[in-house]
Amino acid sequence: MKIQINPFRFLPHVLAALLLCTNAAAATSSVDAVRSDAQFDEAMDLYSLGKWAAAYGRFAALADQGHAEAARIALLMLRHGSRLYGHSWGASQPQINQWMKLALQRMEELKAESGD
Repeated sequence: MKIQINPFRFLPHVLAALLLCTNAAAATSSVDAVRSDAQFDEAMDLYSLGKWAAAYGRFAALADQGHAEAARIALLMLRHGSRLYGHSWGASQPQINQWMKLALQRMEELKAESGD
């Protein structure tokens, strides 16, 4: 006796599983975005209070996670740290390269939004 399996019988279950995974990923990314925004706001607060070393640490960590605006600020602080803040901070060359890509990407987005 030969058993025949109809692969289309499982299609609704596979599609439902894919939909659940997609929704879970979207929910996770929106939670990450909210958390990232809160961390960015915290870094900005530290910056405005003159706690530049702490702010740089937060911006650098966010930039390492792919936050474009944090990357732009971290690069500015890294470049002009000794003259503007009286501190010098460090970053590895791969970090700097990644931050530059993020910052340029953000600048292109802003340029596109402004219509220039």
